[in-house]
Amino acid sequence: MRIDSPRRREHLKAVADRLPAHLERLTWTADQIAQERQRALRETLAHAKANSPWYCERLARVDPDTFTEADLTSLPIMTKTDVMENWDDIVTDRRLTLAGANAHITAKLRGETHDYYYLDDTEIFATGGSSGTRGVFVWGWNEFIEIACITNRYQSRDEPPSPGKETGRRLLAVIEAGETVHGSPFLFSVTPDPHTDVRWFPAASPMADLVAELNKAQPTHINGFASTVQALAGEALAGRLKIRPKHVATNSEPLMPEARTLVKQAWNIDINNMWGCVEVGHIGIECDAHEGLHLSDDAIITEFVDHDDRPVANPEDVEKVLVTSLFNRVQPIIRYELTDMAIPAATPCSCGAVYPLVREIRGRADDAFRYAGGIAIHPLLFRTPLGQNPMIEEYQVRQTEDGASVAVVARGDVDIGQIKSDIVVALKAGGLTDPHIEIVMVDRIARHRETGKLKRFLPLG
Repeated sequence: MRIDSPRRREHLKAVADRLPAHLERLTWTADQIAQERQRALRETLAHAKANSPWYCERLARVDPDTFTEADLTSLPIMTKTDVMENWDDIVTDRRLTLAGANAHITAKLRGETHDYYYLDDTEIFATGGSSGTRGVFVWGWNEFIEIACITNRYQSRDEPPSPGKETGRRLLAVIEAGETVHGSPFLFSVTPDPHTDVRWFPAASPMADLVAELNKAQPTHINGFASTVQALAGEALAGRLKIRPKHVATNSEPLMPEARTLVKQAWNIDINNMWGCVEVGHIGIECDAHEGLHLSDDAIITEFVDHDDRPVANPEDVEKVLVTSLFNRVQPIIRYELTDMAIPAATPCSCGAVYPLVREIRGRADDAFRYAGGIAIHPLLFRTPLGQNPMIEEYQVRQTEDGASVAVVARGDVDIGQIKSDIVVALKAGGLTDPHIEIVMVDRIARHRETGKLKRFLPLG
Protein backbone atom coordinates (compact mmCIF):
# COMPACT_ATOMS: atom_id res chain seq x y z
CA MET A 1 0.00 0.00 0.00
CA ARG A 2 1.19 3.52 -0.79
CA ILE A 3 0.19 7.01 0.29
CA ASP A 4 0.34 9.10 -2.85
CA SER A 5 -1.49 11.99 -4.53
CA PRO A 6 -0.48 15.22 -6.29
CA ARG A 7 -1.07 17.14 -3.05
CA ARG A 8 1.00 14.61 -1.09
CA ARG A 9 3.88 14.92 -3.56
CA GLU A 10 3.73 18.70 -3.22
CA HIS A 11 3.91 18.32 0.53
CA LEU A 12 6.88 15.95 0.35
CA LYS A 13 8.74 18.43 -1.84
CA ALA A 14 8.14 21.13 0.77
CA VAL A 15 9.58 18.79 3.42
CA ALA A 16 12.66 18.16 1.27
CA ASP A 17 13.13 21.90 0.71
CA ARG A 18 12.89 22.59 4.45
CA LEU A 19 15.12 19.72 5.63
CA PRO A 20 18.51 21.44 4.99
CA ALA A 21 17.55 24.20 7.44
CA HIS A 22 16.84 21.56 10.06
CA LEU A 23 20.17 19.85 9.38
CA GLU A 24 21.83 23.20 10.03
CA ARG A 25 20.00 23.37 13.36
CA LEU A 26 21.81 20.22 14.49
CA THR A 27 25.03 22.28 14.49
CA TRP A 28 23.56 25.07 16.62
CA THR A 29 25.06 26.07 19.95
CA ALA A 30 23.08 25.99 23.19
CA ASP A 31 22.74 29.78 22.99
CA GLN A 32 21.29 29.60 19.48
CA ILE A 33 18.75 27.01 20.59
CA ALA A 34 17.77 29.14 23.62
CA GLN A 35 17.32 32.22 21.43
CA GLU A 36 15.09 30.28 19.03
CA ARG A 37 13.01 28.91 21.90
CA GLN A 38 12.45 32.41 23.29
CA ARG A 39 11.51 33.85 19.91
CA ALA A 40 9.19 30.97 19.01
CA LEU A 41 7.55 30.88 22.44
CA ARG A 42 6.57 34.53 22.25
CA GLU A 43 5.29 34.07 18.71
CA THR A 44 3.28 31.00 19.80
CA LEU A 45 1.65 32.84 22.69
CA ALA A 46 0.86 35.90 20.60
CA HIS A 47 -0.71 33.84 17.82
CA ALA A 48 -2.76 31.72 20.23
CA LYS A 49 -4.01 34.75 22.16
CA ALA A 50 -4.97 36.63 19.00
CA ASN A 51 -6.62 33.78 17.09
CA SER A 52 -8.04 31.28 19.59
CA PRO A 53 -11.06 32.30 21.72
CA TRP A 54 -10.06 29.76 24.37
CA TYR A 55 -6.51 31.03 24.61
CA CYS A 56 -7.64 34.64 24.45
CA GLU A 57 -9.34 34.10 27.80
CA ARG A 58 -6.69 31.75 29.18
CA LEU A 59 -3.80 34.10 28.36
CA ALA A 60 -5.67 37.34 29.15
CA ARG A 61 -3.00 38.51 31.62
CA VAL A 62 -0.04 37.36 29.54
CA ASP A 63 2.09 39.83 27.58
CA PRO A 64 3.74 37.74 24.86
CA ASP A 65 6.27 40.50 24.09
CA THR A 66 7.87 40.24 27.52
CA PHE A 67 7.15 36.59 28.35
CA THR A 68 10.14 34.35 29.06
CA GLU A 69 10.51 30.60 29.31
CA ALA A 70 10.94 30.95 33.07
CA ASP A 71 7.37 32.33 33.18
CA LEU A 72 5.88 29.11 31.80
CA THR A 73 5.19 27.72 35.26
CA SER A 74 2.71 30.56 35.78
CA LEU A 75 0.47 29.18 33.02
CA PRO A 76 -2.16 26.51 33.70
CA ILE A 77 -1.71 22.96 32.44
CA MET A 78 -3.58 21.75 29.37
CA THR A 79 -5.08 18.24 29.27
CA LYS A 80 -6.61 16.09 26.57
CA THR A 81 -9.97 16.69 28.22
CA ASP A 82 -9.42 20.43 27.82
CA VAL A 83 -8.74 19.90 24.12
CA MET A 84 -11.81 17.78 23.48
CA GLU A 85 -14.22 19.94 25.51
CA ASN A 86 -13.04 23.21 23.93
CA TRP A 87 -11.92 22.00 20.50
CA ASP A 88 -13.68 24.56 18.34
CA ASP A 89 -12.45 27.47 20.46
CA ILE A 90 -8.85 26.21 20.67
CA VAL A 91 -8.18 25.87 16.94
CA THR A 92 -7.18 29.10 15.21
CA ASP A 93 -8.51 28.21 11.75
CA ARG A 94 -12.19 29.18 11.85
CA ARG A 95 -12.99 26.64 9.10
CA LEU A 96 -12.26 23.82 11.52
CA THR A 97 -14.85 22.27 13.82
CA LEU A 98 -14.77 19.07 15.87
CA ALA A 99 -17.95 17.91 14.14
CA GLY A 100 -16.33 18.36 10.75
CA ALA A 101 -13.11 16.67 11.89
CA ASN A 102 -15.01 13.69 13.26
CA ALA A 103 -17.02 13.40 10.07
CA HIS A 104 -13.79 13.31 8.06
CA ILE A 105 -12.35 10.60 10.34
CA THR A 106 -15.52 8.52 10.00
CA ALA A 107 -15.50 8.90 6.22
CA LYS A 108 -11.93 7.63 6.05
CA LEU A 109 -12.67 4.66 8.31
CA ARG A 110 -15.69 3.71 6.19
CA GLY A 111 -13.77 4.07 2.96
CA GLU A 112 -16.03 6.92 1.82
CA THR A 113 -13.01 9.13 1.15
CA HIS A 114 -9.38 8.38 0.36
CA ASP A 115 -8.29 12.00 0.64
CA TYR A 116 -5.64 12.29 3.34
CA TYR A 117 -6.17 16.04 3.54
CA TYR A 118 -9.07 17.87 5.12
CA LEU A 119 -10.03 21.23 3.62
CA ASP A 120 -7.07 20.75 1.24
CA ASP A 121 -4.25 21.70 3.63
CA THR A 122 -4.79 20.09 7.04
CA GLU A 123 -4.61 16.53 8.33
CA ILE A 124 -6.93 15.24 11.05
CA PHE A 125 -5.82 12.40 13.31
CA ALA A 126 -7.49 10.53 16.18
CA THR A 127 -5.63 9.05 19.11
CA GLY A 128 -6.52 5.58 20.25
CA GLY A 129 -7.96 6.60 23.58
CA SER A 130 -5.72 4.17 25.54
CA SER A 131 -5.47 6.78 28.30
CA GLY A 132 -9.26 6.77 28.65
CA THR A 133 -9.90 9.86 26.55
CA ARG A 134 -10.13 9.90 22.78
CA GLY A 135 -8.30 12.80 21.17
CA VAL A 136 -8.64 14.54 17.82
CA PHE A 137 -5.69 16.62 16.65
CA VAL A 138 -4.80 18.74 13.63
CA TRP A 139 -1.60 19.15 11.66
CA GLY A 140 -1.66 22.13 9.33
CA TRP A 141 0.39 22.23 6.14
CA ASN A 142 3.40 23.85 7.83
CA GLU A 143 3.04 21.84 11.04
CA PHE A 144 3.45 18.59 9.10
CA ILE A 145 6.57 19.94 7.39
CA GLU A 146 8.18 20.76 10.75
CA ILE A 147 7.23 17.41 12.28
CA ALA A 148 8.54 15.50 9.27
CA CYS A 149 11.84 17.38 9.29
CA ILE A 150 12.35 16.85 13.02
CA THR A 151 11.61 13.15 12.55
CA ASN A 152 14.12 12.70 9.73
CA ARG A 153 16.95 15.13 10.38
CA TYR A 154 19.20 12.84 12.44
CA GLN A 155 18.88 10.00 9.95
CA SER A 156 19.57 12.43 7.11
CA ARG A 157 22.73 13.55 8.90
CA ASP A 158 23.89 10.05 9.86
CA GLU A 159 22.85 8.27 6.66
CA PRO A 160 23.01 10.95 3.94
CA PRO A 161 20.68 10.52 0.96
CA SER A 162 22.27 8.78 -1.99
CA PRO A 163 22.95 10.94 -5.05
CA GLY A 164 21.31 8.37 -7.28
CA LYS A 165 20.01 4.83 -7.44
CA GLU A 166 23.41 3.57 -8.46
CA THR A 167 24.39 3.37 -4.79
CA GLY A 168 22.01 0.46 -4.24
CA ARG A 169 18.38 -0.43 -3.73
CA ARG A 170 16.56 1.08 -0.71
CA LEU A 171 13.09 0.04 0.37
CA LEU A 172 11.49 1.42 3.53
CA ALA A 173 8.86 -0.81 5.13
CA VAL A 174 6.46 1.35 7.17
CA ILE A 175 4.82 -1.03 9.67
CA GLU A 176 2.38 1.26 11.42
CA ALA A 177 -1.32 1.88 11.90
CA GLY A 178 -3.67 0.35 9.38
CA GLU A 179 -5.71 3.52 8.95
CA THR A 180 -4.74 7.07 7.98
CA VAL A 181 -6.80 8.40 10.88
CA HIS A 182 -3.60 7.72 12.84
CA GLY A 183 -0.59 9.90 12.06
CA SER A 184 2.00 7.10 11.88
CA PRO A 185 1.57 5.85 8.29
CA PHE A 186 1.32 9.40 6.99
CA LEU A 187 4.45 10.58 8.82
CA PHE A 188 6.73 7.57 8.74
CA SER A 189 6.31 7.03 5.01
CA VAL A 190 8.37 10.22 4.62
CA THR A 191 12.03 9.46 3.95
CA PRO A 192 15.00 11.84 3.72
CA ASP A 193 16.28 9.93 0.68
CA PRO A 194 14.28 10.67 -2.50
CA HIS A 195 15.55 7.45 -4.07
CA THR A 196 14.07 5.23 -1.36
CA ASP A 197 10.93 3.33 -2.27
CA VAL A 198 8.29 3.16 0.46
CA ARG A 199 5.68 0.51 1.26
CA TRP A 200 3.12 0.57 4.05
CA PHE A 201 2.24 -2.60 5.98
CA PRO A 202 -0.53 -2.45 8.64
CA ALA A 203 0.93 -3.48 12.00
CA ALA A 204 -2.30 -5.24 12.96
CA SER A 205 -1.90 -7.78 10.13
CA PRO A 206 -1.64 -11.42 11.22
CA MET A 207 2.04 -12.09 11.92
CA ALA A 208 2.25 -14.91 9.37
CA ASP A 209 0.86 -12.62 6.66
CA LEU A 210 3.19 -9.78 7.65
CA VAL A 211 6.21 -12.09 7.58
CA ALA A 212 5.22 -13.38 4.15
CA GLU A 213 4.80 -9.87 2.75
CA LEU A 214 8.12 -8.68 4.15
CA ASN A 215 9.89 -11.74 2.78
CA LYS A 216 8.59 -10.78 -0.65
CA ALA A 217 9.42 -7.10 -0.31
CA GLN A 218 12.91 -7.50 1.25
CA PRO A 219 13.06 -4.06 2.87
CA THR A 220 16.42 -2.44 3.59
CA HIS A 221 14.89 -0.08 6.18
CA ILE A 222 12.11 -0.62 8.71
CA ASN A 223 10.07 1.93 10.65
CA GLY A 224 7.48 0.43 12.94
CA PHE A 225 5.76 0.15 16.27
CA ALA A 226 8.17 -1.04 18.95
CA SER A 227 6.15 -4.15 19.80
CA THR A 228 5.85 -5.11 16.12
CA VAL A 229 9.58 -4.74 15.52
CA GLN A 230 10.25 -6.89 18.58
CA ALA A 231 7.94 -9.60 17.27
CA LEU A 232 9.54 -9.45 13.81
CA ALA A 233 13.01 -9.86 15.28
CA GLY A 234 11.72 -12.96 17.04
CA GLU A 235 10.37 -14.26 13.73
CA ALA A 236 13.80 -13.66 12.15
CA LEU A 237 15.56 -15.57 14.93
CA ALA A 238 13.08 -18.42 14.45
CA GLY A 239 14.02 -18.55 10.77
CA ARG A 240 10.65 -17.54 9.38
CA LEU A 241 11.46 -13.91 8.50
CA LYS A 242 14.31 -13.82 6.01
CA ILE A 243 15.28 -10.17 5.59
CA ARG A 244 18.45 -8.19 6.31
CA PRO A 245 17.52 -4.58 7.11
CA LYS A 246 20.28 -1.98 7.47
CA HIS A 247 18.26 0.45 9.59
CA VAL A 248 15.44 -0.14 12.08
CA ALA A 249 13.52 2.67 13.77
CA THR A 250 10.78 2.30 16.37
CA ASN A 251 8.09 4.66 17.61
CA SER A 252 4.67 5.15 19.17
CA GLU A 253 5.08 2.63 22.01
CA PRO A 254 7.57 2.11 24.86
CA LEU A 255 10.65 0.31 23.55
CA MET A 256 11.49 -2.65 25.76
CA PRO A 257 15.16 -3.54 26.41
CA GLU A 258 14.44 -7.03 25.13
CA ALA A 259 13.42 -5.57 21.77
CA ARG A 260 16.86 -3.98 21.39
CA THR A 261 18.45 -7.29 22.31
CA LEU A 262 16.39 -9.29 19.82
CA VAL A 263 17.05 -6.85 16.96
CA LYS A 264 20.77 -6.94 17.69
CA GLN A 265 20.71 -10.74 17.70
CA ALA A 266 18.61 -10.98 14.55
CA TRP A 267 20.25 -8.35 12.34
CA ASN A 268 23.33 -7.07 14.21
CA ILE A 269 22.08 -3.47 14.21
CA ASP A 270 20.93 -1.05 16.89
CA ILE A 271 17.42 0.35 16.97
CA ASN A 272 16.91 4.08 16.44
CA ASN A 273 14.04 4.88 18.78
CA MET A 274 11.69 7.86 18.66
CA TRP A 275 9.51 9.39 21.36
CA GLY A 276 6.59 11.59 20.53
CA CYS A 277 2.86 11.99 20.23
CA VAL A 278 0.37 13.22 17.67
CA GLU A 279 -0.20 16.34 19.76
CA VAL A 280 3.26 17.85 19.25
CA GLY A 281 5.25 15.46 17.04
CA HIS A 282 8.59 13.99 18.06
CA ILE A 283 9.90 15.10 21.41
CA GLY A 284 12.99 12.88 21.28
CA ILE A 285 14.95 11.23 18.46
CA GLU A 286 17.78 8.72 18.77
CA CYS A 287 20.79 9.24 16.50
CA ASP A 288 23.32 6.64 15.39
CA ALA A 289 25.44 7.18 18.51
CA HIS A 290 22.67 5.35 20.44
CA GLU A 291 23.35 7.17 23.70
CA GLY A 292 19.78 8.38 24.26
CA LEU A 293 17.10 10.40 22.52
CA HIS A 294 17.88 13.99 21.55
CA LEU A 295 15.21 16.36 22.79
CA SER A 296 13.75 18.54 20.03
CA ASP A 297 14.59 21.61 22.09
CA ASP A 298 14.38 24.04 19.19
CA ALA A 299 10.76 23.08 18.50
CA ILE A 300 9.26 21.72 21.72
CA ILE A 301 9.70 22.85 25.33
CA THR A 302 9.66 19.83 27.63
CA GLU A 303 9.14 20.19 31.38
CA PHE A 304 9.94 17.17 33.57
CA VAL A 305 7.64 17.17 36.61
CA ASP A 306 6.42 14.98 39.46
CA HIS A 307 2.87 13.81 40.18
CA ASP A 308 1.93 17.29 41.43
CA ASP A 309 3.40 19.07 38.38
CA ARG A 310 6.44 20.35 40.25
CA PRO A 311 9.83 20.47 38.45
CA VAL A 312 12.11 17.67 39.62
CA ALA A 313 15.82 17.78 40.38
CA ASN A 314 16.25 14.01 40.53
CA PRO A 315 15.54 12.35 37.16
CA GLU A 316 14.22 9.26 38.93
CA ASP A 317 11.36 11.35 40.36
CA VAL A 318 9.89 12.21 36.93
CA GLU A 319 6.29 11.00 36.68
CA LYS A 320 5.14 12.94 33.62
CA VAL A 321 6.12 15.70 31.23
CA LEU A 322 4.53 18.93 30.06
CA VAL A 323 5.11 19.86 26.42
CA THR A 324 4.72 23.13 24.54
CA SER A 325 4.82 23.14 20.76
CA LEU A 326 6.74 26.10 19.38
CA PHE A 327 5.48 25.68 15.82
CA ASN A 328 1.82 24.60 15.96
CA ARG A 329 -0.26 27.56 14.86
CA VAL A 330 -3.46 25.71 13.87
CA GLN A 331 -4.07 23.97 17.20
CA PRO A 332 -1.77 25.57 19.78
CA ILE A 333 -0.47 23.16 22.42
CA ILE A 334 0.88 24.96 25.50
CA ARG A 335 1.94 23.08 28.68
CA TYR A 336 0.12 19.93 27.59
CA GLU A 337 0.20 17.01 30.02
CA LEU A 338 1.71 13.69 28.95
CA THR A 339 1.96 10.87 31.47
CA ASP A 340 5.09 9.45 29.81
CA MET A 341 7.81 8.70 32.35
CA ALA A 342 10.85 10.09 30.52
CA ILE A 343 14.20 10.06 32.32
CA PRO A 344 16.62 12.84 31.26
CA ALA A 345 20.33 12.05 30.89
CA ALA A 346 23.10 13.93 32.66
CA THR A 347 25.65 13.97 29.83
CA PRO A 348 25.48 15.17 26.20
CA CYS A 349 25.69 12.93 23.15
CA SER A 350 29.07 12.19 21.60
CA CYS A 351 27.65 12.91 18.13
CA GLY A 352 28.27 16.64 18.64
CA ALA A 353 24.68 17.88 18.66
CA VAL A 354 24.11 19.80 21.90
CA TYR A 355 20.43 18.95 22.20
CA PRO A 356 19.93 17.33 25.64
CA LEU A 357 19.34 13.60 25.87
CA VAL A 358 16.62 11.49 27.41
CA ARG A 359 18.16 8.19 28.43
CA GLU A 360 14.97 6.19 28.87
CA ILE A 361 11.20 6.20 28.31
CA ARG A 362 9.66 3.95 30.93
CA GLY A 363 6.14 4.06 29.60
CA ARG A 364 3.21 5.93 31.06
CA ALA A 365 2.59 6.77 34.68
CA ASP A 366 -1.02 5.70 34.21
CA ASP A 367 0.17 2.19 33.24
CA ALA A 368 0.86 1.54 36.94
CA PHE A 369 -1.48 -0.91 38.67
CA ARG A 370 -2.93 0.45 41.91
CA TYR A 371 -4.28 -1.99 44.46
CA ALA A 372 -6.15 -1.72 47.77
CA GLY A 373 -4.13 -0.16 50.55
CA GLY A 374 -2.45 2.34 48.24
CA ILE A 375 -0.10 -0.23 46.73
CA ALA A 376 1.23 0.82 43.31
CA ILE A 377 2.91 -1.77 41.08
CA HIS A 378 5.16 -0.44 38.33
CA PRO A 379 4.98 -2.21 34.94
CA LEU A 380 8.70 -2.99 35.23
CA LEU A 381 7.86 -5.72 37.75
CA PHE A 382 6.00 -7.56 34.98
CA ARG A 383 8.38 -6.62 32.16
CA THR A 384 11.43 -8.28 33.65
CA PRO A 385 10.12 -11.88 33.91
CA LEU A 386 8.04 -11.58 30.73
CA GLY A 387 10.39 -9.56 28.56
CA GLN A 388 13.51 -11.55 29.36
CA ASN A 389 12.00 -14.89 28.37
CA PRO A 390 13.37 -15.68 24.88
CA MET A 391 10.29 -17.72 23.95
CA ILE A 392 7.75 -14.96 24.62
CA GLU A 393 6.92 -13.00 21.49
CA GLU A 394 4.22 -10.67 22.87
CA TYR A 395 2.31 -10.25 26.09
CA GLN A 396 -0.49 -8.18 27.57
CA VAL A 397 -1.09 -7.74 31.30
CA ARG A 398 -4.62 -7.05 32.52
CA GLN A 399 -4.97 -6.03 36.16
CA THR A 400 -7.39 -7.95 38.40
CA GLU A 401 -8.57 -7.12 41.92
CA ASP A 402 -5.78 -9.14 43.54
CA GLY A 403 -3.21 -9.61 40.78
CA ALA A 404 -3.23 -9.87 37.01
CA SER A 405 -4.18 -11.99 34.02
CA VAL A 406 -1.37 -12.25 31.49
CA ALA A 407 -1.93 -13.15 27.82
CA VAL A 408 1.20 -14.59 26.20
CA VAL A 409 2.06 -15.26 22.56
CA ALA A 410 4.98 -17.72 22.45
CA ARG A 411 7.22 -18.98 19.67
CA GLY A 412 8.25 -22.10 21.53
CA ASP A 413 7.78 -24.01 24.76
CA VAL A 414 7.23 -21.77 27.77
CA ASP A 415 7.40 -22.83 31.40
CA ILE A 416 4.17 -21.20 32.57
CA GLY A 417 4.72 -22.24 36.17
CA GLN A 418 8.14 -20.59 36.31
CA ILE A 419 6.89 -17.35 34.75
CA LYS A 420 3.99 -17.23 37.19
CA SER A 421 6.35 -17.85 40.10
CA ASP A 422 8.77 -15.12 38.96
CA ILE A 423 5.94 -12.59 38.65
CA VAL A 424 4.54 -13.47 42.07
CA VAL A 425 7.97 -13.02 43.66
CA ALA A 426 8.39 -9.62 41.92
CA LEU A 427 4.94 -8.41 43.01
CA LYS A 428 5.49 -9.49 46.60
CA ALA A 429 8.75 -7.54 46.60
CA GLY A 430 6.74 -4.59 45.28
CA GLY A 431 4.36 -4.73 48.25
CA LEU A 432 1.47 -6.90 47.02
CA THR A 433 1.26 -9.54 49.77
CA ASP A 434 -0.79 -12.30 48.11
CA PRO A 435 -0.88 -11.78 44.33
CA HIS A 436 -2.91 -14.12 42.13
CA ILE A 437 -1.51 -14.46 38.61
CA GLU A 438 -3.12 -16.20 35.65
CA ILE A 439 -1.08 -16.99 32.52
CA VAL A 440 -3.10 -17.57 29.34
CA MET A 441 -1.42 -18.75 26.14
CA VAL A 442 -2.98 -17.15 23.03
CA ASP A 443 -2.27 -17.18 19.32
CA ARG A 444 -2.63 -13.43 18.91
CA ILE A 445 -3.21 -10.27 20.94
CA ALA A 446 -5.66 -7.82 19.40
CA ARG A 447 -4.36 -4.36 18.55
CA HIS A 448 -6.31 -1.13 18.47
CA ARG A 449 -8.36 -1.05 15.27
CA GLU A 450 -7.48 2.50 14.23
CA THR A 451 -3.93 2.87 15.51
CA GLY A 452 -2.58 -0.67 15.32
CA LYS A 453 -0.83 -0.15 18.68
CA LEU A 454 -0.47 -2.82 21.33
CA LYS A 455 -1.55 -1.74 24.81
CA ARG A 456 0.63 -3.93 27.04
CA PHE A 457 -0.75 -2.92 30.45
CA LEU A 458 -4.46 -2.56 31.16
CA PRO A 459 -5.22 -1.18 34.65
CA LEU A 460 -8.58 -1.66 36.33
CA GLY A 461 -11.22 0.99 35.83
